[in-house]
Amino acid sequence: MLHAVVWLALALSAGEPAETVAQPQVLDPRLKIELFAADPDIVTPTGIAFDAQGRLLVVESHTHFRPDDYQGPPADRIRMFQDTDGDGRADRITTFFEGTKWTMNVGVHPSGSVYVATRSEIFRLRDTDGDGRADQRTPIAHLETTGDYPHNGLSGFAFDFDGNVYFGLGENKGAEFKLFGSDGSVASELEGGQIYRCRADGSQLELVAFGFWNPFHLAFDTFGRLFAVDNDPDSLPPCRLLHIVPGGNYGYRYRNGRKGVHPFTAWNGELPGTLPTVAGTGEAPSGIVAYESDHLPADYIGDLLVTSWGDHRIERYHLEPRGASFRAVPAAVVQGDEDFRPVGIAIAPDGSVYFSDWVLKSYNVHGKGRIWHITADGVQPAQRPKAASEAIRAAHRPLREASARQLAADAKTGRRTLEKLAQADPSPRVRAVAIEALRGVQDFEPIQKAASADASLDVRALAIRSLPDGSELQSMAEGQQPAEIRAEVLRHISDPAQAVLLWKNVADPDAFIAQAAREGLARAHVVTPEIGPTSANPVERLASLLVLRETRDPRGQSALPKFLRDPDSAVRFAAIQWVGEERLTEFRQPLTEALAAGPATGRLFGGYLAALERLDGVTRESSDEWAGEQYIARALDDRSTPREVRRWALRMLRPDHPALSLERLRQYIASDDRALQMEAVRTLRESPDAERIGLLSQIALGSQFPLDLRAEAVVGLSGDDPATRSLLVSLATGREPSLRNEALRSLRGASFDEAERRALMDISVNDPQAVELVGRVLAANVPVVRPAAEDVEGWIKLLGESDGRLRGDAAAGQRIFFHHKSAACSRCHQMAGRGAHVGPELTAAAGTLSRRRLIESIVRPGKEIAPQFSTWLIITTSGKSMTGMLVKELATGEQTYADNKGELFEFKPGEIATRKAQPTSIMPDGLPQLMTVQEFCDLLAFLQSPTNAAP
Repeated sequence: MLHAVVWLALALSAGEPAETVAQPQVLDPRLKIELFAADPDIVTPTGIAFDAQGRLLVVESHTHFRPDDYQGPPADRIRMFQDTDGDGRADRITTFFEGTKWTMNVGVHPSGSVYVATRSEIFRLRDTDGDGRADQRTPIAHLETTGDYPHNGLSGFAFDFDGNVYFGLGENKGAEFKLFGSDGSVASELEGGQIYRCRADGSQLELVAFGFWNPFHLAFDTFGRLFAVDNDPDSLPPCRLLHIVPGGNYGYRYRNGRKGVHPFTAWNGELPGTLPTVAGTGEAPSGIVAYESDHLPADYIGDLLVTSWGDHRIERYHLEPRGASFRAVPAAVVQGDEDFRPVGIAIAPDGSVYFSDWVLKSYNVHGKGRIWHITADGVQPAQRPKAASEAIRAAHRPLREASARQLAADAKTGRRTLEKLAQADPSPRVRAVAIEALRGVQDFEPIQKAASADASLDVRALAIRSLPDGSELQSMAEGQQPAEIRAEVLRHISDPAQAVLLWKNVADPDAFIAQAAREGLARAHVVTPEIGPTSANPVERLASLLVLRETRDPRGQSALPKFLRDPDSAVRFAAIQWVGEERLTEFRQPLTEALAAGPATGRLFGGYLAALERLDGVTRESSDEWAGEQYIARALDDRSTPREVRRWALRMLRPDHPALSLERLRQYIASDDRALQMEAVRTLRESPDAERIGLLSQIALGSQFPLDLRAEAVVGLSGDDPATRSLLVSLATGREPSLRNEALRSLRGASFDEAERRALMDISVNDPQAVELVGRVLAANVPVVRPAAEDVEGWIKLLGESDGRLRGDAAAGQRIFFHHKSAACSRCHQMAGRGAHVGPELTAAAGTLSRRRLIESIVRPGKEIAPQFSTWLIITTSGKSMTGMLVKELATGEQTYADNKGELFEFKPGEIATRKAQPTSIMPDGLPQLMTVQEFCDLLAFLQSPTNAAP
């Protein structure tokens, strides 16, 4: 009792009156947002849902990274909120359930039961005596694993029309696990990142799809399609909105590294057999609902609403067909400030929207929390029809579905009503719910008619999914049929006699159709490996390989040597991935022959090295997830190594490796391979050999070399060295802009005599575009209109989309990225094998982030910091202090930190007296002030160009 009193007192002291709470901005003028509840009534909330009586249930976390001095309740709770007087604020707040740890989500089943997901278990709650508290708890599923990170375990609920339960499992940090259903059914994989389904009672547990980082929340739309939001690997933005189909592979496996930059990782369907996203989302998407009601404007119906914890907003996605799936563009509906962290989201019985707000960016529980309410401005809640015959046409989806179930239970007249609605109602949504209800009572004749003739493709696709196996649908899989229909038919086929039809579609360019055909072959147990290695069509050979692997057909491995020698690089890559991910050590020798079988790519080379590592049992640290250098050196030494492979090997091998002698680099530079020359010069710049300066100077001055190669050499020279200063001054005063700019950058911080100073000053007279850069070199006060260092909007306005005045040069931006006298991003970040492993890997970000997002991340680097990139203030036992980011921590206690210059500091066990997390980023503030405006623009051009991530 004393503990509860202390907690209440602290919570009251921490609580904010409603009038002081920062109001998020509603970006749709037709909507308004109001505060429904705030701390101390609700703290650190996660999932939310409305129960069958219209009461709001909210998970209140007290265990998620709980500080030692935290004074809150010892366990998580599910709080119940009601507004009994209609003033828009919760006034009756009770506890529905308590006693769990690491509780993530809550959902309400169509039956009215409440489902709860903690990190390690899913269970069902019921209030059997009606007192507002759960008194019956039934286990549904539980996870056995050593993984203990609070929010990468079980989470996220969606219930289909039949009452089946869908939920996600996060990557679980790669720990092995067993997932058990209530009937003993078990799922066991090497790592998490999957979506599962079971019956309402927890029986018949089965895998639905895999390849996720953390599918934190799921939602069905009214046409029975499943969508999920997936948090992303550390270095592979953006997060994802995904269309989930049975057997779908969405590209990520923890075994391939946490950063997501591994050659075997796909985030947007880049690899064979993987499926693409619907859209990229804001950072840390945590909740998703399909809006099907009548309170918000009518154009919201069918759209998906997503909460973005990291970007402080509620996003809206309007789905547009893209082949057999969808695409969407995010549109912000609500935008808040730093202390706006939306998590769970739910649609109320009146059609308005509620969502929870974690408030602070601290992952630790902290005593703050809010619940917000979105309504249509000036719109009153609609009257709800009570009779099932009327309610089935209601805009509010839960009411519509409940009415359909009620009609289906009436075998005499209700089902006849459903049959008429399924065939003749003008609303596709009403026809859809009637079909789902008829499926539940196995009345298939009207469903068969809808599958072939309904005017809505969405209804037709739902009807096809609703038919039993063996239904005659093959004619609808032909090429003239819409992609969505073809995919559903192919997923439905299980007859071996239809193998020819299925094989005809496995090579379809639509990834969802090809995947559906492979799923059909798996169900039909029909695999013909002969079609793979012998087919003249490389697409068919690739499809055959994927079918053999996905069906785990034992004949597949006998065909692997042929696949590894396939002349097509995509087929060889898929075979290499198979060998590596499954650790098929017996194929080590055939694997080594894969590179020489045909043209190589950077991804193929990376996959080859990664597969060798897997076979040799090499375990990579998260700070070093490119393939091992012993294999890279071997590729350089092998005279038969193809040119493209040699270029990648040179790019990925550390510059101080013994294999990279100055003589070898000189040979590469003298070769006729332009790309190899470029990589050799970039490696030479970082070489520890003192004689590199002479060779770089020769290249910089050598008119026989291409200008871009000479410019790369200049990046490796410094005006601090008297031996090269005069050379750089001569290049800076020359006529070639690229050489001039790189020479000026290399001269920053140097000391000049009077003649050199005058020569440099004359540059700005003859070339106005060089004024700011010359001013930086001479430390002169040059009047340039530019925003303040942290003025994000000012920089976005100045550097936004090209306005004809500022145009970025991606090639120059790449040099700026690696230039130690300019942005020097490579001190901490790696791009396609080059750079340091301190901060996030940026290879996969090239060309994926919006210009606004890039500018914001550079101008305000501390706005969002993932936990693994936190900055620490360290006080040693000798009294010294330093600020840095933890790069590596060994089991023996040694810790390595990096400062904002990329310098590493090691501490032995016992040397650190205290360390405290800081709210700032290790990336230096004021980085825009270290660059000219044009340099900033060039850097953005490089980061936005995906081609620049490759050699």
